[in-house]
Amino acid sequence: MSQTLKSEGIVFKSLKYSETSLILDVYTKEAGLHSFIVSGVRKAKSKMANVYHPMNIIDFVAYFSDDKLSRIKEAQFAVRYDDMTFNVVKSSIAMFVIDLARNAIQEKEANLELFSFLKSYLIAIDQSELNIKYVPLDFTIKLARYLGFGIQDNYTLLDRYFDMKEGVFVDKNVGHNYIMPEHLSEKLHELLSENNYSLNKNERNDLLDQLINYYRYHIDGFRPLKSLAVLRAILS
Repeated sequence: MSQTLKSEGIVFKSLKYSETSLILDVYTKEAGLHSFIVSGVRKAKSKMANVYHPMNIIDFVAYFSDDKLSRIKEAQFAVRYDDMTFNVVKSSIAMFVIDLARNAIQEKEANLELFSFLKSYLIAIDQSELNIKYVPLDFTIKLARYLGFGIQDNYTLLDRYFDMKEGVFVDKNVGHNYIMPEHLSEKLHELLSENNYSLNKNERNDLLDQLINYYRYHIDGFRPLKSLAVLRAILS
């Protein structure tokens, strides 16, 4: 049975459906991750299609159902980005944020802390509050904390290898191969401790690959990130 849902939401994915409709994946403040259909927004005279672009933060009203596709009745921008929509660097980084979140978040229950984190992070990208070239690493590290496999910064001269099974730094005498190389483990520690870190492009790329493998280990069915190639071209 359908009920009316009024909520903020972050558009994770938008797919064309039939001649005039869209099917959306939206991470909602009130109900977690759900799919919705919105009709008529791709008509020639409609000005609403841009509202449903991935990475947008919207206010919406929907006929909501847990067991079938819910239908959005009306929506508007909850946040209007000042720069990100027109800035190819910021929008590419934001799409990586959305891509990673969409692949990693599986819960269909409300998580107000996670929603607030995602919303605040997108706004911070738009408002240039973050060091852009480090955003992919920073976001990947911080998101893991909300998903239950946050990284513990227990790095020492003895425990200087990051164990991707346990999420902690260890010595090398472990019974598996899910160990980050020593050099990248040290760079990860520097990022975690915000200790005068400096990574060149290759180090940033290699460390991000390792962290994506960390997600892949901890999340069943984690898919390749389509945004990664574009991100690297933009930040090259």
